[in-house]
Amino acid sequence: MSYIKPEEVRSPRASWQLIDVLLDRGEGDCAYALGEWDGERRIGFRWNGTEANPIGNPQSRGLPTWTMLDPEMHEAVIAMLPADKQTLARRHLGTQFRFDGVSLDDRRLALWDLRQMPPVVVAIPCDAMKDAIGQPEITDEASRLVADRNSDLIATVAERKFARREYRTADTGFRMISLTLDDLQPIASQLETEVLRIAAGFRWAG
Repeated sequence: MSYIKPEEVRSPRASWQLIDVLLDRGEGDCAYALGEWDGERRIGFRWNGTEANPIGNPQSRGLPTWTMLDPEMHEAVIAMLPADKQTLARRHLGTQFRFDGVSLDDRRLALWDLRQMPPVVVAIPCDAMKDAIGQPEITDEASRLVADRNSDLIATVAERKFARREYRTADTGFRMISLTLDDLQPIASQLETEVLRIAAGFRWAG
């Protein structure tokens, strides 16, 4: 064995509990893992060893150990992972959103996740949603239907901003995330609009 595998690194046992290795780049390279540090859910980081130095870094008293990544870097690491590991990491870190609904008020859409503590609300101007799908002429209610249909995609964008702590805490205690057209552009080509055709047939969208 040329180096100690990251899944075998359990120290410092007093503080760290390994959940899963997220990424192992091999001998002499980096490894990232999901775990808990003093009860707080975190991503750990270390450098794998080599044949000449199997323990790698960091180490303590001859034992390979983990160190904690700055939470501001969590999203950058998650972005490097395969889809299944991304889902695992976001679920463990509590940054995976599942919206309970979409409301419309004063030309703004609000998607809320009441499972989060405190709850999370994502706000999107109706015009931003309309422009993202290239249909600026549709009604605000139609943009609400599109947001509702694509809430999982919108969640991935909101999760990235949340991981970067790009949110504010309202007087109600809710954490508010604002999405703009620029935020929606990376997912614009994936947004489904079939709901508009169906709604038009039943005159749901005005």
